[in-house]
Amino acid sequence: MINNAWKDYLYEYILLKNEELNLLDIRENNGIMDIPVVKKTARTRRTVAMLTVGVHNQNVPPDNLVKNFTSPKTKKPFELTNETYEWIRNGWIIREYRLAKDERTVKSEHYRMGLSLFQYKKQIEHDQETEKMESILEWKNQWNKIKKSPSSFNLRRKEILNRLKDILDEMVTADRINHSNSTWRFQKQLLFLHFLVAFYQISMVEHHFDWKQIGARYYRKIGGSKEFDSYKKEFIEGAEELLEYPLHLLGLSSLGTITPIYFTGPMHGESVSYDYGPIHATTDIAVFTEEFQTDAQVLWLVENRGILTRMAYEKDFLLDSKSLVLGIDGQLRSAHRRLIEQLVSNVKQVIIWTDVDEAGLTIAKNVGETVEKCQVIIKWIVPPLEVVVNVEEFKSRYEKAIQVQKEEQEQEIGGVEQWKKWISP
Repeated sequence: MINNAWKDYLYEYILLKNEELNLLDIRENNGIMDIPVVKKTARTRRTVAMLTVGVHNQNVPPDNLVKNFTSPKTKKPFELTNETYEWIRNGWIIREYRLAKDERTVKSEHYRMGLSLFQYKKQIEHDQETEKMESILEWKNQWNKIKKSPSSFNLRRKEILNRLKDILDEMVTADRINHSNSTWRFQKQLLFLHFLVAFYQISMVEHHFDWKQIGARYYRKIGGSKEFDSYKKEFIEGAEELLEYPLHLLGLSSLGTITPIYFTGPMHGESVSYDYGPIHATTDIAVFTEEFQTDAQVLWLVENRGILTRMAYEKDFLLDSKSLVLGIDGQLRSAHRRLIEQLVSNVKQVIIWTDVDEAGLTIAKNVGETVEKCQVIIKWIVPPLEVVVNVEEFKSRYEKAIQVQKEEQEQEIGGVEQWKKWISP
């Protein structure tokens, strides 16, 4: 006789609508049961399938079954061997064959997840969830033990550290650990949060420190200095994106990761001034320590250096149109955002020009969101070298163009006459 756990499982996950088990005609042989499945309608009652299940319940199934059967809906073909019978007998899989209308001819045959395998996977999921919760609780305890309000250093550094403190407090209160890069797997997200706490901890007490000191001070064990090494570049970039501020200015030694920002056109800050002419370069540190302005009226935001270089040759055009061309260089970083925010309040219009691919679409949308906070005309360049001023039209045109053919900016540059048309009202 089949037990209640098996019955509940078969009814919930295996049987189709209006089907039921024919418990009176079960046949049992050597630890294996054949259970007919009948389908009832208002006028008929016929056998539509046969399920072969096991009466034993072994806790640990083979790894290949755990991997192959992701859910009770998964159907797999197997040869009916002694090993297959053993899998059935232990409740790891179910043999299901569907019958034709004559109730004898086999229409299809496949294997489904059995109760023992289902229970094992559920236990694994429960254990993993428990382990996750314990890991999150450990991180919360670490943060609550370490956090305190910043009281030293300059005003800007205290402001950014307070922002980091608020971000971490919000994650604790909201009981969530995912940040903007939620595509990272759980362990990587959790390690990133430990990195943020570790960075906060050392930045509170050390004016200057190197990368290795962050993990060494936090973990205080042999090898602690290497805990974050696998994701050094990603964690630094992730933290800077979260804080919209370079970590160098919060005490971390540069490690040669100063980000250059290339442009051509007029721009001046408190201690430096650039005019029309060649391509210039500033750095992320300069952007976050100076307030830049421009006398230009048109701000071009281009993805690639090739476009920047090409436009820089046309000095007369830049002068006549009062244009400043800023290169995003393939990735919109926090320093780019800050410089754009500084410059956009000085200009009358912004022209956004990126590659025709998924990355270009993302950069253009993000740049647009940064710019739209100011009262300024925003234009996007879309294939085939046309201007649109509506963000929804831009997205639609770009998505259609990507499906047809992806292309880099340099493939279709146009020229001075084309650029003048884009600037014109």
